[in-house]
Amino acid sequence: FDLDYFRADPSPFFKFCRHLLPGKFEPSLTHHFVRLLAHKGRLLRNYTQNIDGLEKQAGLAHDRCIQCHGSFDTATCMRCQRRYDLAHIRETLEAQQTPACLTCGGVVKPDIIFFGEPLGNKFVHALVSDEHEVDLVISMGTSLKVAPVSNIIEWVPRTVPQILINREVVGRPNEFDVELLGDCDEIVLELSRRLGWAAELPAPRV
Repeated sequence: FDLDYFRADPSPFFKFCRHLLPGKFEPSLTHHFVRLLAHKGRLLRNYTQNIDGLEKQAGLAHDRCIQCHGSFDTATCMRCQRRYDLAHIRETLEAQQTPACLTCGGVVKPDIIFFGEPLGNKFVHALVSDEHEVDLVISMGTSLKVAPVSNIIEWVPRTVPQILINREVVGRPNEFDVELLGDCDEIVLELSRRLGWAAELPAPRV
């Protein structure tokens, strides 16, 4: 969604966004694998462009997850900047209505990033911090076409190995050290088996 278009007419977004609200989908094996990496002390940070909150639903701690494009957990009035929790506006969103600020009557926009908005300081600060600690990058289930998140693979030091787990090769002209191509859930399940962790993941869906 484009921010300028939203400012001019927010109704199309609110007609659609109820389908994106947390709780509409279930975490996949891949989400649970990321949570398991954190549990095993192997995850520095998970950078996700998804706004569905499935990482949190899978049990990944807030400090281990950077939701680069924001989330529906909170919302902000575009006029007076009053903050709201999702619980306060969820009924309005489910009804496909535009939530109004209780203070000034302005449009309350979920804190997801639209085209035309910066990603914010949290994303930048995390990258600067993690650059000095990262020892492996895994890119999973991504087209690597949406900047600036797609540029992460270029920002990390060249000495850091990178693995791609994806249905297809992406990221050219950059090359990954290892490419595991196929269904992400199937690949992380096989990795978990080889690591002896498979019993700690939910049973695969049939």
